[in-house]
Formats: sequence, structure tokens, C-alpha cells
Amino acid sequence: MASSKKDHIAQGALRAFAQYGFSETSMDSIAEMAQVAKGTLYYHFSTKEELFLYVIEKGVNMLIYHVDTAMQKDELSLEDRMMNVLDEHLRFFSENQELCFLLLSFFTGDEQRDQMVGKLLTGYFTTMETYMIDLQKQGYIRADAEIRTVASALFGMIGFTVLRKQFRKEPVNSEVGRNTLKYLLAGILQTK
Repeated sequence: MASSKKDHIAQGALRAFAQYGFSETSMDSIAEMAQVAKGTLYYHFSTKEELFLYVIEKGVNMLIYHVDTAMQKDELSLEDRMMNVLDEHLRFFSENQELCFLLLSFFTGDEQRDQMVGKLLTGYFTTMETYMIDLQKQGYIRADAEIRTVASALFGMIGFTVLRKQFRKEPVNSEVGRNTLKYLLAGILQTK
């Protein structure tokens, strides 16, 4: 029961942080968004910073899990595996709009907090880079491609595409949009 209440509070906090930004979000606004008493909020999280880091860590771990699951489908061809990764990013970002916004604009102005968030995102990038290095060693990704840049570009390309489509109230996962992202991704792949 405690973890479900904690997760419920985290969902309210996520909405508040996405709507107001870190600096303008107060514990009062989080309690209001989560529809919990302030005492309940403080029972689970002693500070706004602790709650912010919990929200980001939970979201990044969820993204890592879903992307890692998509990458592990070894029975599929390389193109199909890469499309699974692309599709999983599209699905994840479209279903988690507030989290997508926070991950793509996490700089809060506090150097220590920003470094903590950066470290949390490192888990995602490590997962992606490990997968892509293996594909590069197998000859599926161009040898002259810098993997860190590829992983960052994939994250940004899909994340910002989803954000822009959401802002413009366009369908996020349209076939033409998906194919366009596929064409961009194809530039780093090699046929063996």
C-alpha cells in the first residue's frame, strides 16, 4: 500500500513539474495535483528535490526496461529490431508526455540536481550504447559512426518529434512520421 501511495504522489508530482517547472512547483501544488494531504506527501517525501529525483528515476528506469525488452528480440532481423526500438521510444514518449517533457528539459538551474538527473539518464544511454556497440562490432552500424552521438540523436530525434507533434495536436505515431524517422535511422545502418 505504501509504494502505491508513493507512486500516486509521484504521478501528481510529474504533472506538476511538467506544468509549472521545477522552480515554480511547490509541495502544496504537488499535494493538490496528487489529491493527498500535505502530511501524507511529507510522510513519503521530505523535500521537493527528493520527490523530483524519484519521479525522474522511476521514469528513466521504466524507459530502460521497455527499450531493453524491445532490443532483446534476437529472433528478428536487424531492421526489425531497430524498428522495435524506434517504435518503443515512440510508444513510451507518446504515453508518457509529461515525463518526455521533463527528460528533454530537465535542467533546473541547480548544478547538483542537474548532475543527479544526468546520472540517472546515463543508465538509459549506457543501455542504448551497449546495444549499438554490439551492432557496430557485428557490422550492422557504420564503423565510422560515433555511438554516443547515435544514442543521443535517437533519444532527441524521437523525443522532440513526439513533443512537437503533441504541441501541434498531431497524431504521434502516424505511418508517415514513423517512416521518416526510419529513413533518418537508416543512415547509420549497413547491410551485411
